Amino acid sequence: MQESFYSVSKKNVLRGLHLQTKNSQAKFLTVIKGKIFDVLVDLRKDSKTFGKHFSITLSDRLSYSSIYIPEGFAHGFCCLDKENIVYYGCSNYRQKNYEIGILWNDKDLKIKWPIKKPILSKKDSKNISFKEYCNNYK
Repeated sequence: MQESFYSVSKKNVLRGLHLQTKNSQAKFLTVIKGKIFDVLVDLRKDSKTFGKHFSITLSDRLSYSSIYIPEGFAHGFCCLDKENIVYYGCSNYRQKNYEIGILWNDKDLKIKWPIKKPILSKKDSKNISFKEYCNNYK
C-alpha cells in the first residue's frame, strides 16, 4: 500500500461515496473499533455490474472486520456505533484535485442505508449524482 489513513467517527456519520477520477485507488479497509455499514459502487466502464452496489456490515466484534475494495469503485460507509475507528490502506497516493463523491442517497443507485438522516461533512453534502458522474467522468 502506498498510503494509509484512519478516521474516527461518531454514530450516524456517513462518509462517501468517494473516489479519485485519476490514479484510482484500491483500498484495504479494517474496522478497528465499532461497527459500520460499508458500501461499494462499481464504476468500471466495461463491467457487467457497472452502477451496481455491494454492501456489508463490518465490525470489530464480528468475523467480518475487513474488506478489499478494488480500483474502479466508489466507496462509502455509515457509522453504527457510538465510536468508530476505521483504518484504510490505499494503493495510490491521495490526489485532492481528482477527488469527487457521488451522493449517498442517489435515486439511481438505490442503496438501502440503515439510517435516514446521516451526519454529512460539508464536502459530502455537495457530492454529485450518479448521472452527473456518468455524463462527466465515465
